[in-house]
Amino acid sequence: MKMCWFVTTLTVMTLCVSATLFSAEDQATVKYKPWTSGSAKVTSHRVVVRDGWYNQATDLCMWKGFYWLGYRRGVKHGPTSGMDQGANSFGVIWRSNDLYRWHEAKVFDSPRGVVDGSGVNCPRFVPLYDRLYVFMTVHRPTEQGTGIDTYNSWTEDGVNWSKPALIVMDNHRPMLWRVRHHDGKFYGATCFLDRPGPNDYGPLDLLSSEDGTHWSKVARIQDDFRFTEESDLHWLPNGELWCVVRPGAEFYWSQPPYTQWEGGMKIGWSDAPVMCQTGGQVYLAARGPAKVVPNPSKAEQAGPNGAPVLYRLSRGQAEIIVSFPAGSDASYSGLISPEPGKLIMTYYSDIAYQTRQIQPKAFPPYRYKYSDVDIYLAEIEVGTVEDKDSKNKE
Repeated sequence: MKMCWFVTTLTVMTLCVSATLFSAEDQATVKYKPWTSGSAKVTSHRVVVRDGWYNQATDLCMWKGFYWLGYRRGVKHGPTSGMDQGANSFGVIWRSNDLYRWHEAKVFDSPRGVVDGSGVNCPRFVPLYDRLYVFMTVHRPTEQGTGIDTYNSWTEDGVNWSKPALIVMDNHRPMLWRVRHHDGKFYGATCFLDRPGPNDYGPLDLLSSEDGTHWSKVARIQDDFRFTEESDLHWLPNGELWCVVRPGAEFYWSQPPYTQWEGGMKIGWSDAPVMCQTGGQVYLAARGPAKVVPNPSKAEQAGPNGAPVLYRLSRGQAEIIVSFPAGSDASYSGLISPEPGKLIMTYYSDIAYQTRQIQPKAFPPYRYKYSDVDIYLAEIEVGTVEDKDSKNKE
């Protein structure tokens, strides 16, 4: 009996481990090199999540000596498509101390339950000294389209998380994409307040919160009804606040108290923008111009701006310095700097499947926005302002 128990237990353990590890073939799948410009150098580029799910959208942060990766695990691109599709979507958080060995630290299911077809999008991080916050949108099908709420949760030890709290603002439930923390307050930019419907465009507003749950309006950034909620905020050392927002990539800036805004010029293309400062310069990761197109017939589905890219920013301007291989569905990055002059960038892509390099686990043929999708991680050297000044003097 003891031998039978041992064999059975070993078999179960082997099955569980095999379901989460890559094969040697799977690990060697970053076949196409990214395009780089100038001194930018991609020193490492690899798959970190490949498990047969549609792994979409990413975020990345450092907190308490660990790297934290967030992403959405689902069965297709759209978060809601009937009860069976929308409800089968989760917010996943992984943890690592070396960027190679990852542990699944938390999985968020819909706080609304799955009976109404709700699904969770990518958890996006706000790391504070004593707490790690995540903000995540929860989608549900409605007669008007997709209903969207935003929830937050936090942890003080990386293991135990608070019950997700619904974000509110008076009678509104604002949808927030990336939330940032500055000078004791949470901030976010959104188009949610005056949109005619849940899936429509709207004007761009800056919101703030003391606790991350109860929000108020700070200022109207731009009145035109052309914005989505996909935006990011970044503070310069002098207090100036930058905002980059989709569609395209519109760039705005403001001085404290951030009630008057300038800018509005387009800087290229920037779906799902995320900004990070390192080495004295600001960088922007987003979906942008494709420089490497391994499968033109499939990449055309996403258009010419279908690649995860990295820009170097100055006020109102952007210079593309890295473009990763274009997939039919790719980008939505996380971006952090572990030390001056170095960046870590994550993104999702279906490139391994649309080039037939890997056979999808879910469907034998490749199916656009419905097949398997993987999470990638790249380590990038961009240098510092001092490095560039030294080279210029030479």
